Amino acid sequence: MNKYTAIIIFLFIFAIPVFSSGEGTVETTDAGNVQIPITRVTLYTAGLAQMVRETTVTGDGVIAFQAEPRDINDILKSLIVEDLDGGTVGAVNFDSSDPLSVLLSDFRVNPSGSPALSDFLKSVQGEAVTVSTEKGVFNGRILSVESSLTGEKNITILNLVSSSGIQEVAIIGLKELRFEDPRLQKELVSALELIAGSRVKTVRTLKISCKGSGKRRIRLSYVKAVPLWKTSYRLVIDESGTARLEGWAIVQNTGTQGWDNIQLGFVAGQPNAFTMDLSTPRYITRKNVDIVSSVPVGPTSYAKAAAPELSGAKRMAYPEASSMAADIYEMESGRAYTPAPAAPQAAGIREGNFYRYDVKNPVSVDARSSGMIPIIVQEDAGKSIGVYDPSYNKVFKGIRLVNSTDAHWAAGPVTVLEGRYYGGDALLPDMIPGSNRILTYAVHGTLEVEKDVTSGQQRITSLKISDGVLYRTDKIYRETSYRINGEEDELVLIHQKEAGWKLVNYPVKPKESPGQYRFVLNSWKNPVLIGEEYTVSRQFSLNGLRYSDLAVYLEWNEISPEMKTVLKEAADLKREVETISSEISSLRNRQNTISRDQSRIRENMKVLDKDSDLFKRYSKHLASQENELEQIAAQVEHKQKELRSASDKLADYIRSIDL
Repeated sequence: MNKYTAIIIFLFIFAIPVFSSGEGTVETTDAGNVQIPITRVTLYTAGLAQMVRETTVTGDGVIAFQAEPRDINDILKSLIVEDLDGGTVGAVNFDSSDPLSVLLSDFRVNPSGSPALSDFLKSVQGEAVTVSTEKGVFNGRILSVESSLTGEKNITILNLVSSSGIQEVAIIGLKELRFEDPRLQKELVSALELIAGSRVKTVRTLKISCKGSGKRRIRLSYVKAVPLWKTSYRLVIDESGTARLEGWAIVQNTGTQGWDNIQLGFVAGQPNAFTMDLSTPRYITRKNVDIVSSVPVGPTSYAKAAAPELSGAKRMAYPEASSMAADIYEMESGRAYTPAPAAPQAAGIREGNFYRYDVKNPVSVDARSSGMIPIIVQEDAGKSIGVYDPSYNKVFKGIRLVNSTDAHWAAGPVTVLEGRYYGGDALLPDMIPGSNRILTYAVHGTLEVEKDVTSGQQRITSLKISDGVLYRTDKIYRETSYRINGEEDELVLIHQKEAGWKLVNYPVKPKESPGQYRFVLNSWKNPVLIGEEYTVSRQFSLNGLRYSDLAVYLEWNEISPEMKTVLKEAADLKREVETISSEISSLRNRQNTISRDQSRIRENMKVLDKDSDLFKRYSKHLASQENELEQIAAQVEHKQKELRSASDKLADYIRSIDL
């Protein structure tokens, strides 16, 4: 059998009491009330703490443990009680009472939810009241409440029923409204007292039963919500540029009990965590089943030679059973119950982001106070460097920080000291063991960088022809020059990445991050040159290119002999097509010119005498033009045949190319 007997408690609810995140007392058969000491606190970056308390009990006894109302549900969810010396742990009892909605459901009046007077009066329909207004005193039972618009005012009308009939009472200048039933008036006051009392949060008490013989150690462990623990760092840089890192944890003890010489631990990680209301009584709404009955058969008339017909009697049947789970948290008429808690949405734990710090020496933090505890000290944590950031076009002083420990460094602010003097601030991200980060903390005072960008012309780098398509690839080269002035052991030169640009020339192999190249430089007497290329890919229909376009490719110095031969043949065929097309165009232009001249002559001839010399001259000229038009039409037809032949020859040749 193990030395320790540990029992995870099943909590038996009796009535209502109160828990305290910071205090506890112990009641035993032979001891008075004392605070249960806190011996260990483990803080999580999820805003939780695991609290450990230890006390002693002699023989059979009861430990009375108190907690604040905000902690009761966390404690009921996570409490573990251990008898470390062979005893046993019995039930854990705590006070409990029905929620306000259930308590008020038995009242004839329910003023919860701060109802308007008209709504409240509607809820007590039928009750006898005495109403005193500016117009007099009225008595009767409430029939209904309605609104009436008079001018620009909305007036509430109370309809009362008395032995004399129904009376409308306009509630204007209300002085008093009183229930005539003194018990109902008393219930209203009691309901309001319950509502007011529900806002009072008092301490809840847990009573833990322990059984055994002799004096024994009892340990309590539970999880509760606490302020998030935080980290801050100091980086001290010596004259050689070497940095020493100090990490401090900032904790807040917001409880009413101090932490005296406790073991303190910190966990950098995100455990799954959620809350659940375990202290409030919860009722299950059962299915209401109607009493089974049959409908009596009514009188039946019989037609001649017809069988008797029932008048519509119903079959005896139970209502269809529905899922009990679907009705557990529904509202029953007149009784309100607390709704079920929502499903938890918990975050998972990231691999490598979960580390525990245990403070070696005992720690003390007074109640309702805060403390700073050193948790990390690392010598030679990094080296001083310069960092050029093109986003600001400035050089910053920085630190290349290396986590060479086995500890996870939680994110937090960093104060940098150069010797004994303040140097600037930085922000440390989460750093797992073995990782490194560059932090900047100030503008560099002695190092400058001048940036200059030179772009070259676009040049053809490759040509390919397939299926009548010319595929062309161009490249654009640009060079960025960085002139660096000043001294520093190391400069991290950040060069921005741009979409489509590829690094081709560089002084040293860079380290890449999203959107950046980082060049680590130790010498910069000459300008640092970085070359990049941008590739442009385009495609053209070879048949759609003009002779002048093809001539450009023939002049490309790097064109292959095979490609040059193919393109020259295509260019010659294209030139022939363009020449014929040009000739046809010239002939058509001559046709158009003659047609316009003929139109002018015919207009003039309309006003001339047919026997006149001018008319006769115009007639001869028109005849000559008609002869010329006939010749041109024949030439156009011939040239069109030549054009079709040349175009077909070009198309066939282009289709045959695959290079």
